[in-house]
Amino acid sequence: MNFQTPLSALFPGTSGRLLTALVGHHIAQADRALPLEELSRNAAVTSTQLEAALFRLGLLGLIAPRRKGEAVHLVTGHIAWGALRQLVDLRDAVIDMVRREAQARLRPAPLYLALTGAVIEGTATHPADLLELIVVPPPTAQPDWHDGVAALVSHLSRALGNVVVHRTAQDTDEAAARGGANAVRVSLP
Repeated sequence: MNFQTPLSALFPGTSGRLLTALVGHHIAQADRALPLEELSRNAAVTSTQLEAALFRLGLLGLIAPRRKGEAVHLVTGHIAWGALRQLVDLRDAVIDMVRREAQARLRPAPLYLALTGAVIEGTATHPADLLELIVVPPPTAQPDWHDGVAALVSHLSRALGNVVVHRTAQDTDEAAARGGANAVRVSLP
C-alpha cells in the first residue's frame, strides 16, 4: 500500500491530488479561503482540471457553493473530512492495529514490541516496502509462542497490503539497538 500519498493512490489523477491538497488545507487552515492559484499549484493540476473536480466536490458538499474562478471555502464540519484526514496519515491506525492484533495473538505479551520501516515512517509507496516488528519474547514464553508471532506477521501483511517481517531480540537493549532512533515502541497492557 502507498502510505506516503494514500489519497492519490486510492483516487488516481486529478481527484486524488486535489483531495490531498484540500485535506492538507483542512488540517492547516480550514477556515481560510483557498485561492485557485494556490490550490492548483499544491495539487499540481491545471485550472481546467481543477474546476471540473471542484464541481464534483461541491456536489458532495465538501466545499461551499462557488462560481467558476472563485476561491474555495471548505465546509469544515462535513462528515467526510474526518475520514479523509485519517487516510492522509495512517501511522496511528497502523500502531493501533499492531497493538490490537498483538494483544489477541501473543500470550503472554512480549517484553518489547517496536515498529520500524517505510510503512511506519509513512514513506512506503509499494507493497514491497516493509513494516518490521522487533520483539523480545517474555521469559515465560513457550516454544510455540513464536508461532503466534508468525501468525501476527502473516495477518498484518494481508491487512496492510505490505510486506511485514519480524526480528527477535534477546533483551530490550538489543531490541532498542536494532530498532534505532526511529523505532516506534508499541505498548501492550
